[in-house]
Amino acid sequence: MEERGPQVFSLHDAPTRVMRFDRGTMIRLFGEENGARNLDLHINVINVDSGPGPYHYHERAENAYIVLEGTVEIVVEGKRYYLHKDDVGFIPPGLRHYAGNAGDVPARVIEIYAPSGTDFNIVDDPAEIVDATPEKKPAAQP
Repeated sequence: MEERGPQVFSLHDAPTRVMRFDRGTMIRLFGEENGARNLDLHINVINVDSGPGPYHYHERAENAYIVLEGTVEIVVEGKRYYLHKDDVGFIPPGLRHYAGNAGDVPARVIEIYAPSGTDFNIVDDPAEIVDATPEKKPAAQP
C-alpha cells in the first residue's frame, strides 16, 4: 500500500502555471500531481479584461469558487451571476458554465474540483444570457 502523509507549504512556494488563453495565473495547491486523489484545489488570479474561460461542463466533478479579491462573472446554463470578495459559488456536475474577471483589479479566486482529474468538456456558448444577480454588490447595511 502506498504510504501517504500530510503536506504543508507556503502559498509562496506553490507551483504556478499560466491559465488557459493566458487569462491569468493558476497557483496549484493540491491535485493528482502531488498526491490528492479526490481533490483539485488551486487559486486563480484572473487578469482584468482577460475575458471568460471557455463554456464547459464537468461530467463528474463538483466545482466551487471562493472569491478572495475582485469581482467574478460566472455564467451557468445561460444565467449570469456576479461574485464579489467573500462570496462563494457552487456548480454541480453537468451544468455548463464559464467564469471571468468582471472588475477593475485582478480577481483572486479559490477554485475547488472534486473529484480531481481530467473532466473538462467544452461546449458552445449560450445563445442568450440573463442576469441572475446585480453587477454591483449592495452596500452593507448598518
